[in-house]
Amino acid sequence: MLDDLMLSPDVSFYIGALVQWGFLMAFLYSLVSSINTPDKKRVWLSLVMTVSYLSSLFIDIQTIQYLDFFYFDIATIFALVVLNLFIKERLISAYLLTGLSVNAILFLGMHLDTVIYNNYEPWLFTIVYSWLVNFNDFAMVAVFFIKKDFLRLIKLKYVVLNLKAPVAR
Repeated sequence: MLDDLMLSPDVSFYIGALVQWGFLMAFLYSLVSSINTPDKKRVWLSLVMTVSYLSSLFIDIQTIQYLDFFYFDIATIFALVVLNLFIKERLISAYLLTGLSVNAILFLGMHLDTVIYNNYEPWLFTIVYSWLVNFNDFAMVAVFFIKKDFLRLIKLKYVVLNLKAPVAR
């Protein structure tokens, strides 16, 4: 029953390739659309994500562990935080940092579940992991093209932190 709700490894492989291609296209789109403008924020952010996700091409997918994905996401988060000290991009950065943070937590949870607790039976967390990681990846790619707060993350931040949202001009 639970196995039917999980994504198969073959499907996950193709989704991963699609996400890698998506970040590459986001980089190329950002680069082309900013050729005649001084604003290169999206180019730099998409470059970081492209390098991060395409670096997995050089990893043996058969031997990589969830903890390795966790470290990759933490390194990418660190690179984005440092980059945001210089470029100050709010919307795309919020989506990237949220998506990578959630993915990192899920990878750490899967590491604990499989390596520490030796649990290889599917359960609710496994299903949430298999769908949410892919959803986050697609949302991070999509924000480069949509350029809108389509998941209302910025609005949620102001509600959770009880801040007054800036007035749109």
